[in-house]
Amino acid sequence: MLRLKINKEPYWLELGYGVKVKVKPCTSAVFYEAKAYMNSKLAELAKVYQANKAAGIANETAADIENPVKREAMADKFLLIGLGIAGILEWDGVMEADVNKAAPLTESKIDELFANFWAVAENFRHQYCGLQEVLAAEKNVSQPAPNGTSAMGEPTATAAEKAKTSARSTSADTLRQP
Repeated sequence: MLRLKINKEPYWLELGYGVKVKVKPCTSAVFYEAKAYMNSKLAELAKVYQANKAAGIANETAADIENPVKREAMADKFLLIGLGIAGILEWDGVMEADVNKAAPLTESKIDELFANFWAVAENFRHQYCGLQEVLAAEKNVSQPAPNGTSAMGEPTATAAEKAKTSARSTSADTLRQP
């Protein structure tokens, strides 16, 4: 069961390594914006790949685009970056590499953070668009059982009583009555 009461205000996520991000709620609009970003990035790669292939130019992305596993990994990467672009409002603990100052919140810096620190990227994905947000909104009313099957709780339906009579068998004689 899901209640349609989800966070409507921005909130902070702790991603590890001293990184925090303030995000807007992960709504359908945020997800579809991220999906559109992913699709546009994949389309760009495919266009470059096709142009290079037609010109007889070998490029590094050819193996990735032709390999379904790597193509799916690229799609996941672009979707995650798209979620970051669409959902992150501000961050703390992300510093520039060469100077001691905060990194600006840009598409390229989100990409750099997620590409170089997979644990931060996974923490973001799990906390931002995973089951965690739904459970937090529900205050863990319906959390999964320890073995990961269905939700635990009291039954809501009573057991059905067994029928006390059985159906009569029909014979050819009863069917021929006028």
